[in-house]
Amino acid sequence: MAGQPTLESLHKRLQLLEDKDELNTLLNHYCNTADDHKWDEYAATFTPDGVLGFENWGEIVGRDKISAAAGGAENRFQGLQHSMTNMQFTINEDTASARCYLWFAATMDTTKPHEYHAFGGHYRFQFKRTSEGWRISRMQLSKVWAQNEDTEGVFGA
Repeated sequence: MAGQPTLESLHKRLQLLEDKDELNTLLNHYCNTADDHKWDEYAATFTPDGVLGFENWGEIVGRDKISAAAGGAENRFQGLQHSMTNMQFTINEDTASARCYLWFAATMDTTKPHEYHAFGGHYRFQFKRTSEGWRISRMQLSKVWAQNEDTEGVFGA
């Protein structure tokens, strides 16, 4: 019968769906561990030689340095919220890329939630399939907007 999917094509489609689900789960874990101030777990979402890129920080390479940089910037906030939307994945066997949007908000004191700093921008990710599963090999964040002042200037004006 013409037009009927083959077992091989169904397997490829299923693998693509499983990969997208695992990548989505990885990025949710990336956000949740940051919100929980679990910097070693956050860094473990990267490959051992992974690169974290943010315009004011330059490129930070390796899990230990990623953990230290992220914790150093964000531990001052009592409340953190990292939200990603519009995730779009492109998968090519054992590598993948993604683009999505970040909406970030932070408050020094959760009893004063009206005193916060927020910003948003574009994420671009590169991923590698590893023995641990998918991991981030490169992250680049470009800030587009900001609301309220980051009084310490860690995330730029």
